[in-house]
Amino acid sequence: MGCWGMGLTQSDEFCEVYDQFMEAYNEGKEVSDITAAILEQYHEEFNDSDGAMHDVYFALAKAEWICCAQSEMILSKVKYIIENDLNIDFYRELMANESDLKLRRKNLQIFWDKLQTPRKSAKKRVSPPKRTVLDKGTLFWYKKRSNYFAAIVLDIVNRSFLVALSEPLNVAPKTTDSVLNARARTASWFDLLLSEKQIHIVNIIDIKESYNGRAGIYFNADIGIYYCGNCGSNQQWGGCNDHNNHWIFPNMTLRDMLSAENLPVTLYRGN
Repeated sequence: MGCWGMGLTQSDEFCEVYDQFMEAYNEGKEVSDITAAILEQYHEEFNDSDGAMHDVYFALAKAEWICCAQSEMILSKVKYIIENDLNIDFYRELMANESDLKLRRKNLQIFWDKLQTPRKSAKKRVSPPKRTVLDKGTLFWYKKRSNYFAAIVLDIVNRSFLVALSEPLNVAPKTTDSVLNARARTASWFDLLLSEKQIHIVNIIDIKESYNGRAGIYFNADIGIYYCGNCGSNQQWGGCNDHNNHWIFPNMTLRDMLSAENLPVTLYRGN
């Protein structure tokens, strides 16, 4: 779990769940179906009593509230967590000091009070941004929060993209060499690309090698990304803090990724 403050929205889990919910909502999905799908996803990794689930429920509660579709199940779960100080105990385990815990408790109460006042109208659905379809060999960069990232599309298999990503950069890599010379962080398969406004194409180079069966998982029409939460969504590129299911390449550049031999073969993980 990553958190950077005592506010309700200041954690990776909250932001990821809320963004995932609103993206599905804007696609026209029913609120109850979105909530069920997200809970099923997180319950594959966490027990319901795990402290990491608190922010999942908080994010779902806020999203349902904004959409004027609050469910008794989510509200009762949030009420139980707050009234029994379960989240405060969890943050105490994360080494939060008493001053921080006092602020966290205050923010939780404000949040709960807000949930008790229904909105007058549901948030309007917004058409999702147009996705940019990238070709194999595309070199590009994008910005995530205050960092820049260089990237290469190494392969495309069954509408899934194998993308090599760089370590965070201080400046935008706007030339071919600056992309290729960037230190590699990971290479992973993504089934969703960034919006066209976020992608800045630098060049397209010729990559003839096949990478299918490398970088963690073999892709076919029936396989999706199940092992790293939302990493790969337009909100989460470069923001995933759980790289346990990604291969890490600390001593390579993106140029090294142009050789398929530098990427490991298939890694299969059980559920």
